[in-house]
Formats: sequence, C-alpha cells, structure tokens
Amino acid sequence: MPAICEVHKELYVPSPEPRVGTSVSMGYIGRGLRRQERRAQVRSSDWADTVRQRFSDDNGRTWTDWELVYEEAPTQGEWTQSGGPGQGGTGPYDAAADRLYKPVFQRLVRGDPREAMSVLWQGDRRFCDHGFYQTSPDDGQTWGEGRLLRYEDGPDFDPENWGADAFFRTNEMYIGRALTTSKGTVVQSATIPVEHRDPDDEKVKSVFPNTYREGCVAGVMCFVGTWNEARQDYDWQTSNRIFLPRRQSTRGLVELDLSELQDGRLLLLMRGSNTGLDPVECPARKWFSVSDDGGLTWSPVRDMRYDTGEQLYSPASISHSVRSSRTGKLYWAGNVPDTPPDGNGPRYPLQIMEVDEDADVPCFRKDTVTVIDDRDPEKDSEHVQLSNFSLFEDRESGDMEVYLIRLGERGGGEDVWTADAYRYVLKL
Repeated sequence: MPAICEVHKELYVPSPEPRVGTSVSMGYIGRGLRRQERRAQVRSSDWADTVRQRFSDDNGRTWTDWELVYEEAPTQGEWTQSGGPGQGGTGPYDAAADRLYKPVFQRLVRGDPREAMSVLWQGDRRFCDHGFYQTSPDDGQTWGEGRLLRYEDGPDFDPENWGADAFFRTNEMYIGRALTTSKGTVVQSATIPVEHRDPDDEKVKSVFPNTYREGCVAGVMCFVGTWNEARQDYDWQTSNRIFLPRRQSTRGLVELDLSELQDGRLLLLMRGSNTGLDPVECPARKWFSVSDDGGLTWSPVRDMRYDTGEQLYSPASISHSVRSSRTGKLYWAGNVPDTPPDGNGPRYPLQIMEVDEDADVPCFRKDTVTVIDDRDPEKDSEHVQLSNFSLFEDRESGDMEVYLIRLGERGGGEDVWTADAYRYVLKL
C-alpha cells in the first residue's frame, strides 16, 4: 500500500546517562505561532523530575533560554503533587467565550512517588487523580484560577491541606482530551468510576486504575460546557456513562481521544487493556463511542475496525487524532501490531491512518495505514515502546510533527529508561 506521507526521523534528545531518558512535550500556546517545549527526566514508570521549559514566538526558529519548572515535584507534608493548575500547557479556543479553555490533570501521591507507582499493581493505590480547567482571555499569556470538575458532591481542593479526606476520594477522574465544538460548546472527556455489578464479571480481577471504588469499573463520562457571560464561567451538563466489563478490559477505559467529525458527530477513542486475560481469547483493541447530540449521549462502546470490516489489535497505549488543515482529513496515530497484544505491549509499530468520517460507523481506512516507526530487530530490544508521544500540525508548513521517547530500545528492566527522544516530520 502506498504511504500517505513521507516520514523524516531525527535524533532530538539523546539519553543523558544510563537508565535515564528525557521525555519531550511540544505544542502551540494559543492561536498563533508561539510554541512551548517541555522536557523532563524519566527513570521510573509514570513519574518524572527535573522539568524544564522554553518558548518560541516564531514557530521554533528561535527560543528563549531554558527555565527550570522544578527539580523535584512540589510537596506538602507527606503529599507530592504532579500537574495541577499552572501556566504550562494550553487548550482549544472557544469562540463563544472568546478565550482558551485548558484541561488540567492533577495527581496527589501519599509518600514516595516512585514507591507508590511500584505498588499500585498490587492494588495499593496511594494517590488520587482530579480534573480541573482554566481559561485564558489573552491567548495563553495568563490563565485564570483552576476550577474543579465535579460529577458528585465533594469539597474543592484545599491548597492548605492537599490530602483532605473528603477531597481525596470524591470526584476522582483521569481527565482526557477536550474540544470546542461547532455548536459553540466545550466538551471535556474524563475517566471516572462507573457502577457495574455483575457477580460473574467481578470474578475477573481488576487492574489499576481498576474500580476507583467498590462496585465500579473505570468508565467514561463527558462534561458539556456552555459559556455563561454573566458568571464568567461555564454552565456544565454531564453525559451518560459508558464502560466495558472487566472481561473485556481489566483496566477500564482511559487516555480518551475526542474529535468532531465533519458531519458534527463526536468520536471518542479509548484505550482498554487485557492485562490478566488470555490475549487470544480476549484480544486487545482500541475502543470507541459516538455522540449525535454534542456529547450528552454516547453510544455503547465498540471496538474500532477497518473500513473492510476487519478487526485490529491495539495494546494499552496512548493514541492521538489530529485534523489536517492541508487535506481537511482526520488522522489517527497509535500502535497496531500484527500479533495479539498482552496488556501494554507490544507498543510497536507506530502508525498513522485516516479516519473514515463518511461511514455510518466510524472506522479506519485500511489502505491509508502508514508506519511512522517500528522496532528494528538488529538495533532495538524486544522491549522498545513507540508510545507516549505528542502529535500536532505545524501551522505554517501543514506538516505533522511527532515527538517520542523510544523507551526500552536498549533493553528491559531498569535499562528501559536508557532511551533517546526523536522528532518525526510527516509530510502529507
């Protein structure tokens, strides 16, 4: 099959030392050509330190000096904070509010973060996740206060008492992608606990982020916001809740990717996981749901397929969708291996393909599948991961850019972190 783009790969940031890699996050701030780049050192799962950032006002031609965001994540007593409202990052422009909307993820960890991340697979969850949002009336130069997203009664975050009991286990969510719609609303996706009681299904062991709470699985809900000029804030409605039973995804639905199709429907693509299940009998997929009413009602969850009707494999790994201003088409990038994945892997190859938006049921156009990168058996270990990447369109050239740290390229165990970061330019 002919490739839909030319792929140009270059080494961007080499591993600074053995068992340490550098993650790279790149994107635009606001609607112009201002870019923000963030780098962080990674040496353990789901945690980073030595976070630095720089800015460019001319689309990456020149840059400010690097500034240190933090050496170690901020702490308060026994609590460590990752993310939270701040000046980093951005979000979509909301024309109805004439401002930017930014989703904000916050994680609070009790005790040493690296230890907490290592014991969570044993069912010992020593942290909580919450979702906030901020708005900017000046194209991302400054941001307003962080506001907590709520789907149940519960207190606000207390900056003087991070781990307050009432806050810790209410309104927990793993915030996903947000978009501003052609209807003039903001739609914010989130993974939340969804009640699901089935005696047979409960015999299947849940795995982090598991149930959040007893009698629940990690499902999905969307917040639909309409700007209230008088209050200078959003009026929020919440959607129906969707989920998969444990026998289809032991880790629920997470890393939510939200797009608007050309006919106004909303498409939500989701990561599941078959960790702990037989990978052949319970294949790993990418899952999706569609909304015909702007995000308030979502269809039952189904597995994403090719336009030929064929099913496809996809491990528990992040994916991203982006619409090209050059072609007008919606593209999806993620991992689609040839063999049945077992939980998180294999996370290669990394491909990009076109989403068929004209179909009654959204699907991928199989004849557009193009490899961005793959494992080189002569150079890469079997542990290589082509995941955890950022993807966006260059606003001047129309090319797509991917920034990715190739974890595991030099081996498994602690050597997973001895990894280089790469930049890929996709010329459509």
